[in-house]
Amino acid sequence: MSHTENILQTGTEQAAVDFIPHHPPMVFIDHVVEIREHFAVADLQITPKLMFCEAQGLPSWTSIELMAQTISLYAGFKGKQSGQIPKIGFLLGTRKLNLPIAFFALGTTLRIRAEQQYLHDGLGQFSCEIQYGEHVISAMLSVYEPADDQQVNHQQGDHQQVSHPQTESVNDTEK
Repeated sequence: MSHTENILQTGTEQAAVDFIPHHPPMVFIDHVVEIREHFAVADLQITPKLMFCEAQGLPSWTSIELMAQTISLYAGFKGKQSGQIPKIGFLLGTRKLNLPIAFFALGTTLRIRAEQQYLHDGLGQFSCEIQYGEHVISAMLSVYEPADDQQVNHQQGDHQQVSHPQTESVNDTEK
């Protein structure tokens, strides 16, 4: 499959969780809509089962996590093409986030898009948008995905941090 080809055909649903290193209840994207060379699009159905959901719906401040998980979807898909499992990445910062509403209403579906603007040695910047009715919530997210030898390992649901001599010596002195 080429990088510029859709991964889905019309009417097919692919679970987003297959491409991200998250597990319920910390999953905030449902389905892959489209992934291409420089962007990913996902959907999220707003339900009471979502973490942080309130009677009014899902607070819009969760938009940062929805965007970050869509970036993770993009990275996870790219990694799977190379035979890698989804890796943990880090959100470094957010710019230009505007939240014109307080909540996403229960029963509605959001469409989240993350488009790569820059990527070099694990450091990336993505332009993100959430479509919600007549509203568009947008932000620029800066992210980092460590190289394999520096990353937090994620194998079969077990999390195990790679040890670093500097970290161990600091922890030993605190005991």
